[in-house]
Amino acid sequence: MSAVEYLTFADCFEDISRGVGKIKQKDYLLQGDHPVIDQGQDVVAGYGNGEEGLCTNVPAIVFGDHTRCVKYVARPFFAGADGVKILKPRNNHNTRYWFHSLRSKHIENLGYSRHYKLLKECGFRKHTYKEQDQISARLDRILELINTEMDSVEKLDELVKSRFIEMFGDPQENPKDLPIKRIDEIADVQTGATPLRSNPDYYGGAIPWIKTGEVASGLAGDAEETITELALKETNCKLFPAGTILIAMYGQGDTRGKAAILKQEAATNQACAAVLLHDDCDPDFILAQLNLRYRDLRSLSLGGNQKNLSLKIIKGYHLVIPDEGRQREFMSFKRRVDKSAFISRKGFLPCGSK
Repeated sequence: MSAVEYLTFADCFEDISRGVGKIKQKDYLLQGDHPVIDQGQDVVAGYGNGEEGLCTNVPAIVFGDHTRCVKYVARPFFAGADGVKILKPRNNHNTRYWFHSLRSKHIENLGYSRHYKLLKECGFRKHTYKEQDQISARLDRILELINTEMDSVEKLDELVKSRFIEMFGDPQENPKDLPIKRIDEIADVQTGATPLRSNPDYYGGAIPWIKTGEVASGLAGDAEETITELALKETNCKLFPAGTILIAMYGQGDTRGKAAILKQEAATNQACAAVLLHDDCDPDFILAQLNLRYRDLRSLSLGGNQKNLSLKIIKGYHLVIPDEGRQREFMSFKRRVDKSAFISRKGFLPCGSK
């Protein structure tokens, strides 16, 4: 049996970003001649017109330097202005294969820091052209199945949104005769801090320290970083109890506006708003409402190229607060739909996933 041969990143890819037009987010169009591909979660972020600066060397692969998103682009495009690396396989036989190869690499999440330097350290197993074609075809079929099932999951999500509006109306535009309250009327709203990075005594302790990327993922795993009791004592970091709702006030891609509930005591950085609800509020219902109205809250962001939410915006955001019986009725419906969505997602995870 022959030894497995690996290639370096430099052996496999070249960066063709130079000379490609970079369009700022504020200049994205809803329609145009060519798509704008940026580092966000959406496949197409917007559109631009003209031919100057257009990337025509396609198919190509786009890597999000901040977000770690990997995209396959088959038609000419403009690039988003920040954090976009455009890559071309040096062996151009099957670009889809190299797209899948990049997607398979585990790149440590460094937060808003740049990740391209980590990607360049990766190695790639060498395959024959025939093997590349077989691998990419199989993975394409799997992605097609996943995308089909995810379409069904999205429809279930829309069903939950429709049920919410049916029961409670739209709190911003067409509220029913139900109490509408500001978040700071039903909760204390605080934020965390980042201990001095240059002090190693502040990091590596037993206290989870949450950042916005983890909030956006629903706090699905363990905290990527931990801090010490000394950090709590000597900095502005605070320890928030389990059940606290966290809202990401800024972050890359779709992060800003995402919300999740702490499952255990934890500290956060200053980009997370910690919503400590009063005893008469159901955190699951409040979280569900925040997630259903994510786009509305996100639209209130202020700033220039990088728009952000703030504690003031979070505190002043209005939520509908129905009686406990109607909250339970809605959450019972939502849990049934979520169970169906979970079964769909679980059935279409890639082989080896859990």
